[in-house]
Amino acid sequence: MSVLRIAFAVLRNDSRSRIGTALVTVGVALGVSLVLWLASAPHALQQRADRVAWRSTDQAVSQQDSRAQLVVAKNEDQFGGQLIERYDVAKAHPESEPSLAPGLPLVPGPGQVLLSPALADLVKANPPEKLGDRFPGQVVGQIGVQALEYPEELVVIVGHDPGTVYGYGLPGFAGNIGHAEDSGDLLYLLSRIGMVVLIVPCLVLVASAARLTATRRERRLAALRLAGATPMQVIAMTAVETVIGAVLGSVIAVAAAEPLSHLTALIPWGGGTWLPSDFTSGPGFVAFVAVLAPVLVGGAAVLGLRRVVERPLTAAAEQSRRKISTARLLGLVAAGAVFVLGLYVATRGSGQNRFTVVLIGLGAVGVALVLAGPLVTSLVGRLFVARWRKPSTLLAGRRLLGDPVAAFRAAAGVVVAVFASSMALTMLPGVEDQVPVFQGPWKDSAIVADSVGRNTDPVGELRARLAEHKLDAEVVPLVSGYLTSTVDNYRQSYQTIIAPCQDAAKVVSGLSASDCVAGPAVYVPLGSKDAVRNVEFTRNARVPNDAPVAQPLPASVPVRTISASAELMVIDPAVFPDLAATPTGAATVTTPSNRDAVYTAVVRVLPNVPVADNVRDSSHGVTRMADLRRATAIGLALMALLSGASAAVAAVGSVIDRRRTFGALIAAGTPVRVLARALRREVVLPVLVATLGASLAGVLVGVGLLGVARAISGRGEALLNLWLLAPAAAGFLVALAAAAACGPVLRTFSAKDYAAE
Repeated sequence: MSVLRIAFAVLRNDSRSRIGTALVTVGVALGVSLVLWLASAPHALQQRADRVAWRSTDQAVSQQDSRAQLVVAKNEDQFGGQLIERYDVAKAHPESEPSLAPGLPLVPGPGQVLLSPALADLVKANPPEKLGDRFPGQVVGQIGVQALEYPEELVVIVGHDPGTVYGYGLPGFAGNIGHAEDSGDLLYLLSRIGMVVLIVPCLVLVASAARLTATRRERRLAALRLAGATPMQVIAMTAVETVIGAVLGSVIAVAAAEPLSHLTALIPWGGGTWLPSDFTSGPGFVAFVAVLAPVLVGGAAVLGLRRVVERPLTAAAEQSRRKISTARLLGLVAAGAVFVLGLYVATRGSGQNRFTVVLIGLGAVGVALVLAGPLVTSLVGRLFVARWRKPSTLLAGRRLLGDPVAAFRAAAGVVVAVFASSMALTMLPGVEDQVPVFQGPWKDSAIVADSVGRNTDPVGELRARLAEHKLDAEVVPLVSGYLTSTVDNYRQSYQTIIAPCQDAAKVVSGLSASDCVAGPAVYVPLGSKDAVRNVEFTRNARVPNDAPVAQPLPASVPVRTISASAELMVIDPAVFPDLAATPTGAATVTTPSNRDAVYTAVVRVLPNVPVADNVRDSSHGVTRMADLRRATAIGLALMALLSGASAAVAAVGSVIDRRRTFGALIAAGTPVRVLARALRREVVLPVLVATLGASLAGVLVGVGLLGVARAISGRGEALLNLWLLAPAAAGFLVALAAAAACGPVLRTFSAKDYAAE
């Protein structure tokens, strides 16, 4: 009979082998799917970067440059807290022929507008005075998804007459597609960390499933070996029996990649979702992973056959395994050294490849924890045997001491999950601290245009527009600029406005009406009073290329320190009456009910003018923190499911493998409840000890990875708290649930099982 026929006969006639093969299939399918999913993150980021390459300023030149075919002014609007990317464009010359990127049907001319689909829907769903009036002109088309970072992105391109837009010149809107640089270092690092820490539980699950019938298979193969089967035949039978499930799992994972990409595309990042095509990998990489998984699973099964091949009598008699060596602890030391080396490379290198060594070290630490686990199990078993007071404790101790490797399998997945969870909880607060929280100088109710362009009477026009639409919003004219020291070597500058104090108190953060006094004065933040000696005020330009206007601050002007910590200085108009007569900006006071309508009025009266808005600017940090929490929650949920499944499978498998032993104990009169209590002890207590060590390792690794993340953004500190003990507690509960799963299986045994075996 051929090897292949024997393997299929075993699967056809042995229900436990079929269950083990099915679980191997599930484990490999999960593992391959996770690898393909997480490995596609860099490709997804690059796809996003390529789609928006037409907005890049890498090829920007002066608008007077002969290479300029377009003049572009980029501004950011907002509606209902959502960011709107606005591009005001004009041809550099009437005969210009700018290039176009995929998704852009044309460059809008004067009085023409292009809207993204999501923004077009918003414009249709809201009154013009709230949104549509911001984009005067005829909508001549829509921006395709090929030119959007994500499908829900709000983008508008407004066309103008040549010579009326002040910005930067571009050869066109083709961009640097295929070579655009993405800014996803954080997502790249998170995806790679996720790949490492999620694949280890998958491997544990596959190993647990493969070991579900290992003892029964070992006896069967030993019998065949004693009956005359050659070592190659035994190896071939094992490889075929194991690889069948692994190949099926790889096929399922590859087939599921397309529908999974649609599900993955629904996970928001950076303000929106993705295109399903973003999360795809090259056919070569897919084939490599799909082939590698069965090879690794089959190789692991074959490596476990050494005892059957060399000592079939020992395998048939199920003699005890060899003792565990303390040399396993050296693996932790070596893994830690690789991880520390990786930290050094990652924090001092550049490019995404600098993360490779630290990720290898991270995976090595996870594997080293699994390898060191049996040593902990053996120590717990020795303690049980030496200090037992009940038969169940002695039985558990003998099991842990006699075969610590098999006894630790139920805890392996949990230990890795606790390690990764502790690492995530250590990193998350520090990474969130790296996300910049916007703290502008203006109050949340203010909408501020720092410059007013060439408008002759911007304040009057804005007030008239607000009155026309019956909007009750006060307009505060201001002159923006900065105070600069004339004696310091570093010539430090301070953002400053000229406006009446009572009016400025309505829009400046930290300034209140009670801080104001009658007469000329300069109002400065706490601790800045001495900084305004020997300074001059420089007015910001009203239009590009405007000559700067600088005037020294009179020494006789009183300087008042305001009670709160404002972020800019305020000068009374009486100090510089000539400058105050020509405002360079305007601030509008809004309410939540009229905010969008007032914003539209400001943008309509002051086109092509940058507008400061706290609601819009703070949304970036809020979005990034939500992304981090979501990614962490998804990763921890997947890890909990994988670790719980592997623990349950390993615990049940250990019971099934010892069917003969339990049958003999029951035949000898041992109560089932005593055996159940022994099973709980041998599963739960080693987990409790190992998870405490894994939790500590996770904290240390998390602090190290936080240093890498800090090198990316320049911020973030480790914030340790009692919540870091939560993963160890959760791991203990998962182990307890896995031990409870052994009870129903144990109750199916009887003395007849001993005779049958």
